[in-house]
Amino acid sequence: MHISSGTTLLSLCTVLFLRQITAWTDPFFVIQHGPDIITSRIDPVISPGGISSHVHSIVGSSSFKPTYTYENSRAGRCTTANIAIDHSNYWTPQLYRKRDDGKFDLVKMNRANTYYLSEQVYDFPPGFRMVAGNPSRTTYNASNYADKAISYVCLGVNGAPETGAFPKQSCPNDLRAQVFFPNCWDGINTYLPNSAHVAYPTSQGYNSGGPCPKTHPKRILSVFYEFHFTDRFTYKDGARVWATGDDVGYSLHADFTMGWPKGFLPTIFPYGEKCAVDFSLENCPPLKPLMTTNGSACTPDPGFQIVNEDIGTNNPIAKLPGNNPVWGRSGPKKPDPHYKETAQFVTSTIQIPSGWKKLGCLAEPSGSRALTAARTTDQAMTPTKCLNFCASKGYSLAGVEWSVECYCGNSLMKTSLSAINDQLACSMPCNGLDYSAGYCGGSSKLTIYQKSGGSVVSSSSTSKATSSTSKASTSTAKATSTSKATSTTTTKTTSKSTTKTFTTTAKQTSTAAKTSSSTQKATSTSKVNSSAKSTLNIKGSSSSKTSSASTATNTKLAGHKRRPVH
Repeated sequence: MHISSGTTLLSLCTVLFLRQITAWTDPFFVIQHGPDIITSRIDPVISPGGISSHVHSIVGSSSFKPTYTYENSRAGRCTTANIAIDHSNYWTPQLYRKRDDGKFDLVKMNRANTYYLSEQVYDFPPGFRMVAGNPSRTTYNASNYADKAISYVCLGVNGAPETGAFPKQSCPNDLRAQVFFPNCWDGINTYLPNSAHVAYPTSQGYNSGGPCPKTHPKRILSVFYEFHFTDRFTYKDGARVWATGDDVGYSLHADFTMGWPKGFLPTIFPYGEKCAVDFSLENCPPLKPLMTTNGSACTPDPGFQIVNEDIGTNNPIAKLPGNNPVWGRSGPKKPDPHYKETAQFVTSTIQIPSGWKKLGCLAEPSGSRALTAARTTDQAMTPTKCLNFCASKGYSLAGVEWSVECYCGNSLMKTSLSAINDQLACSMPCNGLDYSAGYCGGSSKLTIYQKSGGSVVSSSSTSKATSSTSKASTSTAKATSTSKATSTTTTKTTSKSTTKTFTTTAKQTSTAAKTSSSTQKATSTSKVNSSAKSTLNIKGSSSSKTSSASTATNTKLAGHKRRPVH
């Protein structure tokens, strides 16, 4: 395992974990994921075709649906993974925070890592799925492998131990929820209720290569999840609550559905130690050509389904979705016996006004703006709001940026429509519209729309009609960079020192210091504390080997409490 020269105490958490699995390094590689692709009450393993009992945070294939089939997973047009052919789906419960007023804030998952640890083993067959953990568990048995396979690490706390329940302190560099799946299979079934087709070893530890039980004689790949949740809150016992209602932490569990190409994983086995690469996938020959930097830009396939309920994406909610009263510290769960499910599946569509067309993602020109004629900011921004605003001003081009910002014009400054590139990270969802990533731009990137019949003029300089206003506004914004422009006349600063994304890349060898693949933007009021950035979020990078000197992260939460004012 490579440890960078900038390794800190957080890296030691990784070292300690790796010591537990020293027999399990042949091969050993980690797939990185950005923010979830869907958050909803969907679970095609436990509740196939129906509404799940609680909300889940899901990464992986863009074709995720309430019913799982291998063929559907493979058909997804993209994946959140940094290996383009990994169309598996991975999920855990959604985390909430209980407020003093009794309401609940959704705590967005900001990144996930999925480890694959094995020796020469049986491949997952198409259609294979499994669950680890128990959403109703109320106790912890240290001699039970199934219980020990569920754990937490509090990142950023000196000497914090791995725990079987929520840590008893806040975690400034994320709460890391961990699940280790069974690695023994009956060799016959792709799924059985309660995941009875898989089992943990009979001895040597839940995460070891110990002997499999006779009922489950075939060794399969060991899969281990790390789901990261922002946890920079003043600690209060019982404030963390899983979507199940559990405020202790015992109900953490995870699901896996197979989405790798049939027969691909065994091609890695012959490379042995050469593919025991940790996060450095470029050093594993079968994986290197499959690496992608676009995982954070992956959005659900058109026409995907979600449950029509408020899960707290943009505001506190009075109760947890489903029949999930808070339980754990107060005793076993006591569901409402009179509860009736009223939520339904709906097909999610993103509407734009008639006569407008979405063109794609356009990077802002360096040090300036592409659209300068008019602008507005709305903390509940949607494409419709921006397009209607621009149309009311008489403009045929509109662009949405950073989830909340709208820009208009009839001409593009220092760029052109030919520069539109959907490989860019216009992956931020609109603040006022769930599941709208790709429609409201990104960091210094515009999702561009054009009105039918409008002509576009590209210019290398600001037009005379807008030059003085733009320059004056820019000057004002530079002088007052700590406040966000909220009027339609003030131009936001584009100073690289305050509003551009960090471009330092990092090959993370510490699981404690993995950076979010959600797009991050530094401002004077909400600065990103880390210079490290996931390879998922680095466009056109020739190398991912730069070591990070920092392990602290202050992740911008896509889809939750997005940048109120700057």
